[in-house]
Amino acid sequence: MIGALILKMAVEGFKIKISNKVFLAGLVSYGVGGPLYILSVDYAGIAVPTLITALSPVITEVLAVVKLRERLNLRSALGFTTVVAGIIVASLIGIQV
Repeated sequence: MIGALILKMAVEGFKIKISNKVFLAGLVSYGVGGPLYILSVDYAGIAVPTLITALSPVITEVLAVVKLRERLNLRSALGFTTVVAGIIVASLIGIQV
C-alpha cells in the first residue's frame, strides 16, 4: 500500500486537496475527542470506554442505512452482527467481573 502511494505520488506529483472546513472539523473533533477519551479511561477504567468506542462502526453503519439508504450485503450484515454480539458479550463479561 505504501508502495502504491509512493508510485502514485511519483507519477502524479504530490498534491493534496483538503477542504479547510473538513480539516478544521477533523482537528476540532480529535482535539476534543482525544482528551475526553483519556479522561473517560481515567474515570471508568479501560473496559467501558473501549466498548463505547467499539460502537463507532455500528453507529456508522446504522446511519449509512438510514440516511444514505445503503443496502447491507451478506458480508456487511454478518460483520455488523458479529460486532454487536461481541460488544454484548464483552459487556456481560464485564458485568460479571
